[in-house]
Amino acid sequence: MTENPNHLYIDRADLRALADLLREIPDLAEDLAIARTRQSRLSSRGDYRMHRRPSEQPLPYNPAAARAAEEMHAVLVSWVRLVCEQRALEYSGASSTSGLARWLDRNLIALAMTEGADGALGEIRTVCRAALNIICPPQAPVVLEQSEVERARRHRLNASGIAALAKELGEPFRNLTVRRIQTLRDAGKIAPLPGPWALDWPELYAVGQVLDEHLAHPVRRRGRSEKRSA
Repeated sequence: MTENPNHLYIDRADLRALADLLREIPDLAEDLAIARTRQSRLSSRGDYRMHRRPSEQPLPYNPAAARAAEEMHAVLVSWVRLVCEQRALEYSGASSTSGLARWLDRNLIALAMTEGADGALGEIRTVCRAALNIICPPQAPVVLEQSEVERARRHRLNASGIAALAKELGEPFRNLTVRRIQTLRDAGKIAPLPGPWALDWPELYAVGQVLDEHLAHPVRRRGRSEKRSA
């Protein structure tokens, strides 16, 4: 990217995005510090799983979280140093990751006027995403055998039981909640199974019918005008 007439190496849209990222970093740094010493909050997926025998004690820190924190700190240090060198500034912030991010945020225009600054957004976004993948790791997709699905379809469950089962089935049943089941019933798409049941028993439904009707009648997303009039 070439320097524009305003002597900025970062355009306004990217500058706003960079400011947003820098303001998120103090919270990310704090969450990474927690993740380093509290492994139970992390996913057991992939690189974050700490394989050990029952007789072994867990490590006192999580290496992936520590590595992400170090990389984030190193990237911020490199940009602070470049700004200070090219713009003849003296660093006045704290030496912590949060302090570095706050200093860059306060000196955002100086950063934008620094040659090579067009790479800042990409580098800082990369380390922020790495941190988020550790703090809030994506859930592994649910994989079920077809026989398990067929067995589940034959059950008779109340609305709460079906909603709990839907969570285990994953997509495309993620939105099959108790409220959704009531909506399908109110629309005449499903009906509870005939009793006789005790008066205080919840109504039961054929799971297969509820699953089929949920797929056959997708959830309608309301537009803004509908929300305002609702």
